[in-house]
Amino acid sequence: MVKFIAPSLTIVFLTLAAVKAQSPIVIANFPPPNAIPPTNSTEVQAWIKELGDLSGAPNIPLRSGAPPECANPPAEDECNWTCQQCPADDITACSAPNTWGLTFDDGPSTATPTLLDYLKTNKLSATFFVIGSNVINNPDTVKREITEGHHLASHTWSHNALTTLTNEQIVAEMKWTEKAVMDATGLRMKYMRPPYGDINNRVRFVLKKMGYIPVDWTGDAFDTNDWKMPGVTEDQAVTRFTKSLDDYVASDKAKGFYCLEHDLNAGTVALAQKLIPLGLTRKINIASVAQCEKDAEPYQAGSTAPMPTVSGVPPPSKTSGPGGNSTDSPTSGAITAAPNAAGLMSVAVAAMAVAGAALV
Repeated sequence: MVKFIAPSLTIVFLTLAAVKAQSPIVIANFPPPNAIPPTNSTEVQAWIKELGDLSGAPNIPLRSGAPPECANPPAEDECNWTCQQCPADDITACSAPNTWGLTFDDGPSTATPTLLDYLKTNKLSATFFVIGSNVINNPDTVKREITEGHHLASHTWSHNALTTLTNEQIVAEMKWTEKAVMDATGLRMKYMRPPYGDINNRVRFVLKKMGYIPVDWTGDAFDTNDWKMPGVTEDQAVTRFTKSLDDYVASDKAKGFYCLEHDLNAGTVALAQKLIPLGLTRKINIASVAQCEKDAEPYQAGSTAPMPTVSGVPPPSKTSGPGGNSTDSPTSGAITAAPNAAGLMSVAVAAMAVAGAALV
């Protein structure tokens, strides 16, 4: 039997109310989209001061290009993932056996709602690595991702290669995206994926200062090549990925895998709807990063919304609430009464409807 790791009812219940409480995003309060944010703004300077000394970062020269050219030879202690296949302590495979860690990069876009419809119909959870510039232009889509039980992670503000940026520019890219998602949902992201998979030990140092965990994908075999379309046809992508899945099924499947997929446009979303059934028919479980890593606290402390409960992952006895304060965590999968339960009854009903639960 194929197992579906469905979105948690508790995620939906908690965040429908919390998301409604967030203030509307004011685009004028953010830097220009799709460009590296300036580092001399009041906001970025405050974030840099909050992080403290960044001089401890490895002294690795900045690279150039998009994606950047590989240094030959590489700098000492560079540990570049795309050029040297050196992941350091990045997450590169889903920790759960026989599991496809379903992730989508570069959104939200106008095609994302179609993908969300598909995932909702099939009761599937995914992690969306969002671009801050797209978040401020599509905040309702980000809110929907949360209310339907998905997991949000960062893909930077402008999708520039991080090894080409200064330490301060990396802070600006990550923190503006963090602010955009916080303003939309009240949640402070914890995981990130570097654009182009471009990361080295200098970038890792800065990311860790901000509390971020890098998530790569499980090698070229699990790059769906959707980003190459239309240069790569849909049929070619399906054929290539089918072989990758067959090779995986023939392995011991002790660990799962993460794919590189995008909710960038109608073409990549259409391809996803052809690839996902290939995994399901091979009895491969599908999960978000939070579920793969069994992370009961998939967002950082400092979130202004309650910490969502991750379906299939027992919650800790205490979780970090707003401002990092410790609060009791509800039972996973349960829809629990709130102090103002009468006012939130419609939220509970909506949560059941989203999850496909029967109303009795």
